[in-house]
Amino acid sequence: MASNAHVLFSIIAGLALWCGPGWLIARAVMIRRVPAIVLAPALGWAVENMAMLAVAPMIGLSPSAILLVTALVCVGAPLLRRGRTAPPTTDAGARLVLPALALAALLACIPAAAVLPKVGADGAVALATPIYDHAKIALVDEIARHGVVPPANPVFGSGGAPGVISYYYLWHFGAAQLVILTGATGWEADAATTFFSAFAALALVAGIAFRFHPSAMAPLLALAAAASGSLRPLLASLFGATRVDQAIEPATGLAGVLYQASWSPHHVASASCAVLAVWLLAQARSRPSPGTAVVLALLVAAGFDSSLWVGGVTFALAAGAAVLVLAARRPSEARGRFLALVGAVAIGAGVLVAPILLAQLQVAMARGGGPPIRIEPFAVLGPAIPAGLRMFFDIPAYWLVLLPIEFPAIAFAGSVGLVMALRRRHGPQPDTNRLAAALGTLSLGALAVSAFLVSTAGENNDLGWRAVLPAVLVLSGFAGAAMGGVLQRRRWLAMGVAALLIAAGLPDSVALASGNLRGVRSMDSGTFAGDPTLWAAVRREVAADVRIASNPGRLEQLTPWPINLSWALLSQRRSCFAGPEMALAFAPLTPKQRADATDLFARVFAGGGTSADLAQMHQNFGCGAAVVTAQDGAWRNDPFAASPLFRLAQEEEGRWRIYVAATQGGTAP
Repeated sequence: MASNAHVLFSIIAGLALWCGPGWLIARAVMIRRVPAIVLAPALGWAVENMAMLAVAPMIGLSPSAILLVTALVCVGAPLLRRGRTAPPTTDAGARLVLPALALAALLACIPAAAVLPKVGADGAVALATPIYDHAKIALVDEIARHGVVPPANPVFGSGGAPGVISYYYLWHFGAAQLVILTGATGWEADAATTFFSAFAALALVAGIAFRFHPSAMAPLLALAAAASGSLRPLLASLFGATRVDQAIEPATGLAGVLYQASWSPHHVASASCAVLAVWLLAQARSRPSPGTAVVLALLVAAGFDSSLWVGGVTFALAAGAAVLVLAARRPSEARGRFLALVGAVAIGAGVLVAPILLAQLQVAMARGGGPPIRIEPFAVLGPAIPAGLRMFFDIPAYWLVLLPIEFPAIAFAGSVGLVMALRRRHGPQPDTNRLAAALGTLSLGALAVSAFLVSTAGENNDLGWRAVLPAVLVLSGFAGAAMGGVLQRRRWLAMGVAALLIAAGLPDSVALASGNLRGVRSMDSGTFAGDPTLWAAVRREVAADVRIASNPGRLEQLTPWPINLSWALLSQRRSCFAGPEMALAFAPLTPKQRADATDLFARVFAGGGTSADLAQMHQNFGCGAAVVTAQDGAWRNDPFAASPLFRLAQEEEGRWRIYVAATQGGTAP
């Protein structure tokens, strides 16, 4: 089971691994008026991970390789200053943002808590609902265990082959580095990296606020706005949950940074990369340099390799619009050099992302189906609105209803802060307006992607939910800057309204924090508490490269939606089929192939498997071992016991049986 002490040690290792290089890079390439310390976490995470991922296929993934690449990044950071005419970032104002960094670290504990197990007095383990999306911990363990890039597919491999990973796995690669450096488990490293991703994003929010209103209060107010949640709990208490659900669609994954970091921190990390990249592009408009181009290419690639939806689709459209806005601005003298820099960055980033991009295209072709994206308004209005009118009114309702409800603290104050920054066309900081225009275009573009594009590759509209993240980060920073200015000028009425909007979203934030900290006990919580012993026994009997057959539907009550969680969190072994939910994200299977595999494994572990079924599992799926537990129907009618394909390797009376294949290997179907 994950240990809090090991998680804390991994967090410290992550701060050292990524903040140190990030601080040096920020001092080298970012302009003054923002302390390097607030940009260091997100910048260092992106550059170190992307640099390590680029060379890992050649040098492998080991402690010495990680430390070598990190050292090279640190040594090379000062060289990035070459060709720059502006002074580098200094640490002026660093003391002003230290309280904000402390608050960011405290807030980042909320998403991290969602990953940790909660052990009760009776030994039963409660899990928070977002742990469902952290089943990809199996990929962290796979990368760390074998140290090979690209990694094998832990979920499925035809005929037992290593298989291909098409998922955007840079975030999980970063977590695997912590496993290798600290000896933590993938589960512990996932929790630590979740903390770091939230902390880095919130530190970036504080940096944006400080950039547009240098003071101690602006970053703190920005974090308060970012931490505030949705108005839905307040509306439900005022008007009743039934009426609210009739008026608007139920809550989805479109939410603030703390919620999204709890569920999908890799998308939050990608959003941080997107915001930093546009920030650097705005700076490069008048001061292009080779060092800036190198860092930009790494940032863009890190964003894509962390999230296809945020760093790929959303960034291409929204940041592309920002580039056009920047190119159209004066002075025209540097326009050609700026566009040349953009072209060089695009080529460099394209080379870096090619391995993951090509793997995604390969798997998409194998799966078949239609386009992964379609144009469709985000569903906002509920059944109280006639279906024929709903789609038409969903478009204005997204901007006028949904965004103010989901982001009350930043929708208004952030817009005001953006307008205030755009009005600064002249004065001692002429680049302020240019940066505001670039970040504003990124935000508007990201919201437009969410409003009009729908992803169809999975069960959920991940594109619509995650595309808002760059806008959430930017508008939170602008909200803090606006409130800082209002407070400085003592406009108490405006400050009171802003504070009221922050307070209105706090019930949602408190509910999120409470759920993440307490978790949910289920009828399977007691059984799950004993599973570390089960999987330790499996690891003693089964080699690391052997695929295991286990019941994908076992302990399905651990989360609101069934997923093979015990295997994902604890096994540290590959599966020959980890279930339809995991296969949807990882396996190159058509919907029919996924359904057939689901039926096969369900039938076998329910106790209805035949010798032909076991032969198919052994040959087509490459199952080199099998685990039957007392919770499986096969415990009482065990098809593996009589099969010549498998032999009993170990049994714990009343709990489990571990079988290994009589002969290893298999052939592709």
